[in-house]
Amino acid sequence: MIHEIILLAGLAAAAWMDGRSRRIPNGLLLVLFFARVLLLICGFGSLIVSLAGMATLSGLLFSLYLFLHSGIGAGDVKLFAVIGFYLGAETALMVLFLAMAGALVWGLIARRGEGKQEEGIPIAPFALLTCVISCVL
Repeated sequence: MIHEIILLAGLAAAAWMDGRSRRIPNGLLLVLFFARVLLLICGFGSLIVSLAGMATLSGLLFSLYLFLHSGIGAGDVKLFAVIGFYLGAETALMVLFLAMAGALVWGLIARRGEGKQEEGIPIAPFALLTCVISCVL
């Protein structure tokens, strides 16, 4: 429970910053990372599950980051690595899928009828929303 509260608070800050400036600060992600390390040391969760989640999401998104030269930023890769570190691979993959689906739907609705492309869609607000849903369920 405590790790979910910390994650959601950090994601709320990331969503706000990503929505304003399209940047997710490394300092915020480092604080979240080390908070999870401290929680693991204190016995909240499994190190293996956390590392598997972080490796799965960071590997998947990093490969997309390398091959798609726009759309996914390094901050998005690090954000989802931290989400995987908190939630484990199974739940984090669900969060990733739902966040990307939400961003896709939002992008299609927001750009309907427009001929030009805007700067991009911040993914952190969608990550926050789907993490809230996964924590409630």
